[in-house]
Amino acid sequence: MIPEPPSGMAFIPACTVNYEGVDYELPAFYIDSSAVSYFDILPWLNGAFSDGPGLARLVTGHYDEHFQFLRYTPFTGDEAGAGLTVPGPCSGLPACSITWSGASEYLASIGKRLPSAVELAAAAEAGLLTDIDVYNVMNTYADMMESSMGAMLGRLSIQAMFAGYSTASERVIWEWTGSAPGEPASSSTETLSPCTVIYRNGGPGVADNSSGYFNVAFRGVVSLPLAALK
Repeated sequence: MIPEPPSGMAFIPACTVNYEGVDYELPAFYIDSSAVSYFDILPWLNGAFSDGPGLARLVTGHYDEHFQFLRYTPFTGDEAGAGLTVPGPCSGLPACSITWSGASEYLASIGKRLPSAVELAAAAEAGLLTDIDVYNVMNTYADMMESSMGAMLGRLSIQAMFAGYSTASERVIWEWTGSAPGEPASSSTETLSPCTVIYRNGGPGVADNSSGYFNVAFRGVVSLPLAALK
């Protein structure tokens, strides 16, 4: 009997996953059918920080007193002074620029956790990971950057960001995992490693904060109690 997944989640049955040439036996679990969106995380994000350094721990991982660390994100100040918001067309997009800590803490607040690298690989095999070109995502809020920085500077900033990404395959959004390099890929850690494994269709990588995680999104997982499978 297959248990009914929680709303917005998919059921992944117990399976064997070949990850980087090693076979892993995975118990069944639930995983979000799609990545967490800006719409999903904004209310929590606005309640989770109280100052600039606190925000930088959750978004991009950088900090400067003029909030320039937010310049390559869709986040902007809410006109009502109620914290952060994003332009309307961005609200349903995968929430990128969120740090590993931010993603982990948000998911914990709703009873979920980051998937291990192997769990995300199983989700990819089930067809749940969609290749999204981050260039198109960035262009969705390019108009906002133009309005705040001027047409020329806004477009030049976007072009500079993608100078090292020559093909669409290089620009596909990655997703956070709870696995750290050197640890078993089936594990999901609860502490931030200096480096963290990211994953997308085609295999794993290692997170690099030089661009503020503008191309890294995330989704949640819930382990199944054994009783649910009996």
